[in-house]
Formats: sequence, structure tokens, C-alpha cells
Amino acid sequence: MISLKFLYSSPLGALLTGAGRSGKCPENDDQVLPAERDPAVAGDPAWSTYAASIPRAQSYKGVLLQGYLLHPHVIRGLADFKIRNDDVFIVTYPKSGTTWMEEIVSLIMNGGDPDRVKNKLLVYRVQHLEVGPPVGHLWHLRKTRSPRLLATHLPLKLIPKQLQQAKCKIIYVVRNPKDNAVSYYHHHKMSTFLGNFKGSWDEFLEHYMSGHVVYGSWFDHVLPYWKFHLERPDRVMFVSFEELKIELGSMVQRISQFLGRPLGPDALAAVVNHCSFDQMKNNNMVNREVLPISDLFDMTQSKFMRKGIIGDWKNYFTPEQSESFDQQYAARMADSGLDLVFEPQDALDRMRKFGRIIVDPEPKMSWARRDGTDSNANNEEDKEADNSGKRPFPCFFDSPPLPRRREAALHHPFMTPDPLTLTG
Repeated sequence: MISLKFLYSSPLGALLTGAGRSGKCPENDDQVLPAERDPAVAGDPAWSTYAASIPRAQSYKGVLLQGYLLHPHVIRGLADFKIRNDDVFIVTYPKSGTTWMEEIVSLIMNGGDPDRVKNKLLVYRVQHLEVGPPVGHLWHLRKTRSPRLLATHLPLKLIPKQLQQAKCKIIYVVRNPKDNAVSYYHHHKMSTFLGNFKGSWDEFLEHYMSGHVVYGSWFDHVLPYWKFHLERPDRVMFVSFEELKIELGSMVQRISQFLGRPLGPDALAAVVNHCSFDQMKNNNMVNREVLPISDLFDMTQSKFMRKGIIGDWKNYFTPEQSESFDQQYAARMADSGLDLVFEPQDALDRMRKFGRIIVDPEPKMSWARRDGTDSNANNEEDKEADNSGKRPFPCFFDSPPLPRRREAALHHPFMTPDPLTLTG
């Protein structure tokens, strides 16, 4: 195990990471700059104060990035990174359910068998596109066998060019921004690579609402990917944290169908059990208690998997802050068609009505046609399904199917605990 302190404080570590390189090439839009040399950052007192708190903070094409474990050579090299058609990408704004989705997808790709992943760290099963060892990271990604499971927090404008044209699958996880802000605040306080943020919640929220945090504005991250999803729903699946929390079973089934890896009832039940928040929180393969590089997190400040609930923002936002945020949210999200929920009951009501929280603002399309099957052959069936309002996958609101004669009644395969008992 290598320590973060060794990598960025010792002469050998400086050689490995490239720390201290002067970067004498002319400054241009394609150059990764130290944050203090970005005129936009330097010209904003609040932004420059925040950037100064992030060790070796970098700026690339207007986006602030962490310095530790994110090498300028890697960032620039990603533009021409070659994508394979069987790649699976998990994309999120930080603290939106990244680790949760990584574990779900890893299990799906392993047939829903927890025994196949239980002794292997998640960071080895799902590799981050931009974050990794300073030496040989891109080479290692290129040599990884297919199908590759890759994750990134990069906004759409910084992802590999091929990713927007290739046939690979992308799963984007979004979380309501109020809860996301609270989670990101605690993540800043516990993360050494984010400087163990010393400021108050009020100070952090100002940075967050201005978009002057690592990986930039929540709105500037979410909305371009949402547009990408609307253009290519066959390739980009949008999933909300709240959907996973309310009804994990039906969402896992949807995800497995999207990936072309449908799970049987037993495998589905195994994934749901393995990926419950309590199980994940106590699983050292995913909870960041064990990592190949030490000193990344100060677990005395917060646990990596902290609460995982809907509505924790109410414990932090003042009424004035909530009103100000709501105004910004309404202005930025207007006409986007993306309608998120901030309350447990609202999430429950939306799931009860639609079977989803993320509902595309498009004319109703049958799942048969969306999957590319012959729409004419199934036209009558589609009409009947549309008229009945039946969901394509069971949800926990559906009654369990009646047992056949002389068969014992089984538990509903998608049944999960009371979704309003959102504790963790």
C-alpha cells in the first residue's frame, strides 16, 4: 500500500506524479492549469479561496479538478481515448450514488452472483476514467479486458470524443441537488484530496450554488447528459438515487435489461440483498475502508457511506437557503423536462404513479419499439399495454402474483422494505 503523503511529499513521489513540473508550454484552452493560474479562478475571490483549499487544484476548460491522483497527462489524453462497443460507463456528479451503481453493475455483469466479487475491491472491478495511479493509468485502461466497467465524474464536454458516437452503454445517476450538496459537503470534510474542508456549511453552499467546486456546477453536469439521454435513450440510461432508494429491485431489473444482461429471480434477489445500503456500508470491498492508497479519507470526520437517505437536506438548509436554492433550481431546470424529487413522500408518490421518478418528456413509446423489435407485429399488444397503464417491470406497489393451485405463495420478487423507513 502506498500513502498519499508519500506520493506528494517525497522526491520519488514527485517524480512519479510529475508534481512540481513548471508547465512552460504556452497557455491555451487545451492546457491543464494550476487553478491559481486560471484567470477566471484568480479573478473571483470566493472561487480562489475555495480552490486554494484543494491540494494542487487544477483547471481544465473552465472546470475545477482535484490535484491528487488526477494527472494532467491523463486528463488531456482522455480526449482521444478509444472506446469499445461493449464498454459500460457509469457517470455521475460526485456523491450521487456512484459507488452504489458501480456495485450494482459489477454484480449484474457477474451474473448476479455475489460470490464472484466478494473478495475483490470495487476499485479493481470498476475503474475510474480520470482518477488513478499517476503512472501508466491510461495504458492500464487500454489493456483491460472486455467488457470494461468504467466510471467518471467528468462533465460531458471533457469525456472522450468517441464516447458520444460509440455503441457502448452509459448509465447516468442523478441525485436531487439539495441532498447532493449536503453529501458533497461531508465528502469534502473527510477527503484528504479535497483538503479536508475547514469551512462551514454556509460557506460550502455558496461555493456549490455558484458552481465553483471540484467538477463544477451540478446543473452544468446534469443537463448536458440529460439532453444526451433524450437524444440516445438506447445508449444512455438516466437513473435517480431516489429511485434506487425507493424500489431497488425493479430498478436493478431495468438496469440489467438495459445492459442486455437480464437477471433471473434468484440472481435479482441476491443483487438486491447484497446492494442494500446497510450491506454496502459494512462491506469493506466497497466502503473505502480498504484501499490500495492510504490516507485518502479521514473516517473520523465522516464515513464514506454516511446516511444514504432522501431529505437529509432539511437538517442543513435554512428556510432562506432553501428558498434561494429553489429559485436557482427553477430557473436552471426550466424547459429541461427533468423533474426530480426532494421529499421521501414525493418520491413514493411518483413511483406509485409512474413506476419511475425519471420520466422522459416524450410521447409514450412502447418498450418493444424502444428495444428495436418489430413494432407492427406487437402493435395491438402495445395499445393494450398503453391503455392499461401497466408498467414494463413489476414495482413494489404491484400486488404479488397469485399463487398457482397447489403451489406455495412466494415472496414478491421485487418486494423491498418500507421505502419510508429511509434510515441507514
